[in-house]
Amino acid sequence: MSYVSVYENKTPRSKGLIMTGVVHAVIIGAVIAMPAIEGPDIFKGTIMAIPIPAEKPIEPVIEDKKPEVEIVRPTTRALPDRPIIMDISDPVVPVINYGNVEIKSGSGGFGEAIRLEPIKIAPDPVIVGASLNRRYAADFQPDYPVGLLRREQEGEVSVRVLVGPDGRVKDIELVKSPHEDFWSATRKQALRKWRFTPATKDGKPVESWMALKVVFKINS
Repeated sequence: MSYVSVYENKTPRSKGLIMTGVVHAVIIGAVIAMPAIEGPDIFKGTIMAIPIPAEKPIEPVIEDKKPEVEIVRPTTRALPDRPIIMDISDPVVPVINYGNVEIKSGSGGFGEAIRLEPIKIAPDPVIVGASLNRRYAADFQPDYPVGLLRREQEGEVSVRVLVGPDGRVKDIELVKSPHEDFWSATRKQALRKWRFTPATKDGKPVESWMALKVVFKINS
């Protein structure tokens, strides 16, 4: 079975033409009513290209490796009964400490180790200072100078005395005195009457210096 299409030529109607024109007019009016779209500004100046040099790369810092130092620690070993012979001619070879051992260089660059006796440290001496002998305490105070006593003048005399091994005063030095008469009376009494228990060193009497004060005071 076959179909045959038949087209009929018809004259266009005026109504269709009018509708077509109206549609086109509406589209054109809508396009005109749309807001204008602003495009990007066009740069009208002069563009200059300036070359920028590339930065020089930083070179890595390489630290020198510190040499390793080997520390030779002294060792302790038991000494044999016979002498030890060791070669110390090479200065690079470290000398080993064996305790109480002395190394003496010999002929041919060899050394002999000899055992030493331990060092004995003497104890500090026992020293006891001098003191006034109580048996002669009543003779310590000098006579009051007459002139100063009449003027009712008092004072204090500071002296240093050298006490001998026998307890007597061998010498006397003035430190401070308010008047010459006070010092003269003190010196005379010290050389004639003063007695002391002498200082000792490990129990033996020795001479020594000591400081003293003599007070001259009038009793009311």
